[in-house]
Amino acid sequence: MIHLQGTTYAVRDLNEARRWYQEWLQRSPAVEGASEVRFEVGAGWLVLVEDRAGKALSGCSARWQVEDVEGTWERLLELGAEAVEKPCMGEDGVWGALVCDPFGNRLELVEGMGVPGPVRIAAAGESTRAIEVERIISAPRTRVWQAWTHQDELGSWFGRDAYVELRVGGPFEIYMLAEPSGFRGSEGCRVLSYLEERMLSFSWNAPPDHPTRLWQTRVVVELSDIDSVQSVSRLRLTHTGWPSLDGDEAQKAAASGEPDAAEWDATFAYFQRAWPKVMTALERHLGGSAGHS
Repeated sequence: MIHLQGTTYAVRDLNEARRWYQEWLQRSPAVEGASEVRFEVGAGWLVLVEDRAGKALSGCSARWQVEDVEGTWERLLELGAEAVEKPCMGEDGVWGALVCDPFGNRLELVEGMGVPGPVRIAAAGESTRAIEVERIISAPRTRVWQAWTHQDELGSWFGRDAYVELRVGGPFEIYMLAEPSGFRGSEGCRVLSYLEERMLSFSWNAPPDHPTRLWQTRVVVELSDIDSVQSVSRLRLTHTGWPSLDGDEAQKAAASGEPDAAEWDATFAYFQRAWPKVMTALERHLGGSAGHS
C-alpha cells in the first residue's frame, strides 16, 4: 500500500507524466483537466500540473509511505526513475530511499505506517490553546450549513474557488490566491467528521508563505438554532490542534528542522485576525447578522 498526504508536481509533459504515474500507482486519475491531473492516493492527493516554461514548481519533493522500500525502489527504477539515495536505515531506525522521477521531481520513500509524513495532525504535545469565534447569524441553520458544505457556494464567499466532498476523508480545499496549484489555499486539507446541519470539522493549513504550511491543524464549525421561527442561528468556530513546543518538544522540533514556537505563534496570530474576517464575509454573503462575540 502506498500513502501520500498531498503534494503537487510540475511536469513539462502532462500526458507523459499521467501515464507514468498511472503505471506506477496502478490506478487511473480521479480528476483530469487540460492543465492538471489528480490521483487519489490513500487519504491524500498527487496533483500533476503542466509547467512547460519550467518556472513554477519544478524539482518538488514529497514523502511517500510504502510497505516495502526496497521493492518500491526497484519498481521505480524499472519505470525509469533516477536513483538518488539507495535504500538504507536512518539513525531513527526508519528505512528510506530517494529517487527522482523522469520529470525532475523527488520521491522520498519511507517504510512503515507509523512514520510521520510531511503533514502533522494532532501531534504529541498538542497545546490546549484555541481560537474561538462565535456569530449570531440572521439565516436558518440549513442555509448556513449549505454555505459551508456546497463547494460552489463556499468558494464564492470564502475564496476564489473550492473543491469539497462532504464525506470523511473527502477534500476540503478552498482556493484564495491566483497562484499555481499547491500555492492557492488549503490544498491537501480534508473533512475529518460531520453531523448533518450541526457540525463540520476539517484539517487546515497555513498560507504558503508560513513555515508551518506543511503541518495541519483542525477547525470545528458548530451550528445551532437560536430562533427557528425568526431564522436566527448560532455559528461557533474553533481552531485547535496547535502543537505545544515547550521543553523537549521544542528541542525535537529544532533538531528536525520543524517550525519553532515563534513561527507557530505567528501562524496562530494570523488566524486570530483572519477568522473574524471570514465570519464577516459569511454574514455578508448570507445577507446580514444579528450579532457576534
